[in-house]
Amino acid sequence: MKTFFLFIDDEQQGPFNLEELKSKKITRTTKVWFEGLDDWKNADEIEELKSLFISVPPPIKPISTPPPIKKVLSEIEVEQEDKIFGLRKKTFFISVGILVLLLSLTFKMMQSFQKDEIERENKETEIYNEQLKIQNEEISKQKEIIAEKERLEQERIEREREKARKKRIDEIVNELNIAHEELRKANKKLVNVTEFKFLRTASERENQIAVAKEDISIWENNIYELEKEMKRLNPEQYN
Repeated sequence: MKTFFLFIDDEQQGPFNLEELKSKKITRTTKVWFEGLDDWKNADEIEELKSLFISVPPPIKPISTPPPIKKVLSEIEVEQEDKIFGLRKKTFFISVGILVLLLSLTFKMMQSFQKDEIERENKETEIYNEQLKIQNEEISKQKEIIAEKERLEQERIEREREKARKKRIDEIVNELNIAHEELRKANKKLVNVTEFKFLRTASERENQIAVAKEDISIWENNIYELEKEMKRLNPEQYN
């Protein structure tokens, strides 16, 4: 859109667009300049402004004022030079500062999050280790209790076994005494049946001797087995 500069009361004003010029009540001799003119011109010399004249003021003294083309171009060039990536330097540096601040805050938040996460993991590890320690202690106690029960049970079994062993030794001693007594009787009987007697046939004598010998053999075997068992149950007595 075209913009216009005015020179009124020894003062340059503008830029204005066409709508804004309507409120300025310019006259035909009002000096006007816009980009593309070599010098200032009266308003009535510009086709777009002819409909704006409402009165004719007295003529002004001619003032030779250089056109502000160079100034305007200089301002545009400075403005272009002051821009970075299409932004004014001030805006650019403010944006960069805000971006750096945001990145710094984001980095600190990430560090804080990582720190909290590490602390949480360390806490969970400590809790797990403590629970594992308690569990191991409980397992150790259970093992000790089980071992103690097994020891007591083994002692009980050993006592029962020793009691049964001694009982059996006493029984064997008693049975050996009986067996030796019966063997003595069987030997005495053998001696008795081998003597000559009247009214007894030779076959009867032989049968009686055989029976007596069989009894002796039975009691000898019985004594052998009892003594064998005694050696097994009470080996110290035979060493």
